[in-house]
Amino acid sequence: MRIHEGNFAYDLEQLRDPSTQLLQQWKYTIYRLRPVDERLSSGEAATKEEAEKKAKAALARIAGDDRSRAA
Repeated sequence: MRIHEGNFAYDLEQLRDPSTQLLQQWKYTIYRLRPVDERLSSGEAATKEEAEKKAKAALARIAGDDRSRAA
């Protein structure tokens, strides 16, 4: 599931254990969207809510760094 926020987006994906195919942790990936998708960061969390919280925090940090560089 990809959530867009301005020029950035993050994906949330539930990982599976390759040997058992049981659902495990959640993975998030942060992207810059323009001009092409550029992967900026990623991480894992135990729950979907925690992954979304970490993704939003990383996105805010990256977007803030991007704005300060542009100024």
